[in-house]
Amino acid sequence: MIGAVLRMSISLISASAGLPFFTGTFLVNMAGAFAAGFFLYRIIENRKRGKDFLITGLLGSFTTFSMLSYEQYMLLTIGDYVMFIVYIAINLLSGLILAALGWQIAGGRTK
Repeated sequence: MIGAVLRMSISLISASAGLPFFTGTFLVNMAGAFAAGFFLYRIIENRKRGKDFLITGLLGSFTTFSMLSYEQYMLLTIGDYVMFIVYIAINLLSGLILAALGWQIAGGRTK
């Protein structure tokens, strides 16, 4: 529930700031990707519990694939094909980069 409330708050703030309708989803998904990389490394490295609560629960309700899919569909229905491609590419690439960055900042190294 905490993640969902945070997610809705960010969406409302971005909408009230007059940003494009997909900005809130992008922001929470990027923050979630970074946090997942960071916290997964910490949990694995320290052999601690908390993955289910933190990753599946908190970040799972904070980030949202369903809303990303809906926003992609909306871009297609309004005929903004360029933004559709740009938005999906930015989400995928940025999410991967931020997850890796979170992992590395937490202390993990990549091969």
